[in-house]
Amino acid sequence: MNPNTVIIEPFTSQTMNVRELLDVFHRSVHAVPDAIYSAEQKSAWAPDCVDAGAWNERLAQHQVWVARDEKNRECLGFIELDLSGDLECLYICPRAQRQGIAKRLVITAFENMSQQFPEKTNWQVQASDTAYEFFLKLGFLPTKRNQIERFGILLENTTMAKDIC
Repeated sequence: MNPNTVIIEPFTSQTMNVRELLDVFHRSVHAVPDAIYSAEQKSAWAPDCVDAGAWNERLAQHQVWVARDEKNRECLGFIELDLSGDLECLYICPRAQRQGIAKRLVITAFENMSQQFPEKTNWQVQASDTAYEFFLKLGFLPTKRNQIERFGILLENTTMAKDIC
């Protein structure tokens, strides 16, 4: 896939189907090697039956950008900012990973966050163990280790922050 044929556009539930994002979310989580997150952890993180209505409500409150293949309009990934401008999530379709799409989404989100939150001095993300190295390369530094319980299963991630002043 040529990264030049990828377009980044804002998500709106009027023009895009949340199911496309859920599919990318589910496939990207379940593609994580079992050595990083077990099959049980991945099923708790991204269950087979996800409440599309709840996701639609959440996405409507947050800023979300979608990466699409310009030719066939396939959803290749998405990024979401929470209400304070911090990174809520970033998921890339497994076949589109390591092609610069995630970095382009982060740059788009950062530019928008900087305009909407000019007083913000640092940018945060709860990075999965899979995304940890990616965010390190972008200048984020670890601040604390977290444990999250989903459906009785413990998942771990790392709070990371990047100074932006």
